[in-house]
Amino acid sequence: MKKSLFLIPLLIIVFCLSGSVVLAGKKGQKADRINWYNYKQGMSLAQKENKRVYLHFYTDWCSYCKEMEQKTFRNRSVINLLNKDFVAIRVNTNKNAKVAGKYNIRPVPDNWFLSANGKKLRNFLGYYEADQFVTVLRYVNDNL
Repeated sequence: MKKSLFLIPLLIIVFCLSGSVVLAGKKGQKADRINWYNYKQGMSLAQKENKRVYLHFYTDWCSYCKEMEQKTFRNRSVINLLNKDFVAIRVNTNKNAKVAGKYNIRPVPDNWFLSANGKKLRNFLGYYEADQFVTVLRYVNDNL
């Protein structure tokens, strides 16, 4: 009985310490997903942080949109570049027709880049694989 009384507090201490070690390790790591914002929040944040905007238009029924979500947007390089250099905004054109209309969105996916104050810089229509999209992100960073 005395052994179990000693063992329980010891296990609690070990459990608590192991949790803090895991959390400390994650703090220094890069994000494992893109920080997506809705249109209003993202535009406000971009202006506040003086960052360019990546605006991704999609629909729930679009197979290429789903493929970008499953492949391109889960690529470590894409995640890091978007989170570091851009404010990433996703707009479902079926649910937010007003914003889609502002950019005259017809086929999806459509990928827009804006300045921090909302000026349209360039759009890249269609599906992009991760390595292609990394090239696009670098081009926008270096040339627009």
